[in-house]
Amino acid sequence: MDVQTILLGFLMYMSMTGYELKKFFEISFSFFSGLSYGSIYPALKRMEKTGLITMEVQVQDGTPNRKVYTITEKGRTAFVEGLKTPVEFERQKHPLLTRLFFFGFLPSQDRVRIMENYLRSVEKMHREVEALRPHIPQHADQYQRLCLEYGIRFLRDLAANTAWLLEAIQAESDTSEDAQHKPSGGAS
Repeated sequence: MDVQTILLGFLMYMSMTGYELKKFFEISFSFFSGLSYGSIYPALKRMEKTGLITMEVQVQDGTPNRKVYTITEKGRTAFVEGLKTPVEFERQKHPLLTRLFFFGFLPSQDRVRIMENYLRSVEKMHREVEALRPHIPQHADQYQRLCLEYGIRFLRDLAANTAWLLEAIQAESDTSEDAQHKPSGGAS
């Protein structure tokens, strides 16, 4: 889903400032979306220009003025149409698998170290998403709760698969010589 559709979806609930949209994005999508915070404000400007949202400046004393964004009827229609588009599996960028393909060129201790670091990062992400569990249900509808549960299960499974891979690499490292994994003709 693109940043425009996500932002329109947030604005379907209520009008929000850019800061509030960033916070919603952080809580809801930062763990499983490749979209960045940097894409939010340019998208808001484009959406305002195309009439999908309006922006109202609320003057405040002693603090910066607030820019509050509200979805228009055109924006509501665009959101629903965007939500209806078919969802197909997308190829994922997976830097670990790309690197794993060439692990034969590394000494065993480097292979193990890389896998251990990756496993720790996946487990950390899993803990962070799991920590959201007590906070989300009180504010979420059933589909948002399902999204959270899916994300938790996905990260749990990724950690399990990574642990399996680490065990296989450790076992291989224990039973083979590093020389067998070096490219032929290369310098040691």
